[in-house]
Amino acid sequence: MAVDVKEKVKELVRQAVEAYISEQGNEEKKPNITVLLNYHSINPELILKAVTEIKQSFAVKLVASKDWEEQLDGEQEVLSLAQANQRDLEKLWNTTDLLILPVASFQLVSKLALMMDDDRTAHTAIQFQLLGKPIVIANNEVELGVYQQILAPHSVQEKLQGYMRTTQKDQVKWVPLNQLVRTAKEQLQHYKEKQPLIKAKHIEHAARANVKSITVPKESKITPVAKDMAREMKIDIQKET
Repeated sequence: MAVDVKEKVKELVRQAVEAYISEQGNEEKKPNITVLLNYHSINPELILKAVTEIKQSFAVKLVASKDWEEQLDGEQEVLSLAQANQRDLEKLWNTTDLLILPVASFQLVSKLALMMDDDRTAHTAIQFQLLGKPIVIANNEVELGVYQQILAPHSVQEKLQGYMRTTQKDQVKWVPLNQLVRTAKEQLQHYKEKQPLIKAKHIEHAARANVKSITVPKESKITPVAKDMAREMKIDIQKET
């Protein structure tokens, strides 16, 4: 009888350890992304619910304004947008592969369209773009409702739609709040499959800047002309490991 109990305890411990290891393994496989909360929302409860859902699918680096920090109530480590220094922000866009904004503003739409990086939110988003990394933004609070469409001047509507179309060409995805996770997964997959192309013009630019070695993403393809030019100009092309 005592032996049976011992064996059962051993089995339960083994199962618990295996479950823990499996959980840790799954956690490590979650893609690293940034979630940025800065803009006011008319429905903060829905935004916080969306953030909770995002955290179930991704390893999230959360950046928030003071107002959002208070609403998050210390549920996880949050990088303060006001207190973050340049090094913190650089680490953010270099170590995460996608940016999600669960709430946006008309100001953000225009700044992204015009590449105005005069505040930390727009600056961070533009840096993600410059690194070729996907951005997914909830459009719930910037899409005009039917009543607004009836009353707002046509020129205002055209301006907003034009700005949004411009950002979409720059690979910014505007989707409803409830589609953030699905769209983010799709965009991450595209990002991983993307193969940057190294052309002769990139080698020429490096030569003008007197650069002797350039590091490119490991998935990159290098055109034959670029290879020849790099050899002639003694510029070493290294792929990331």
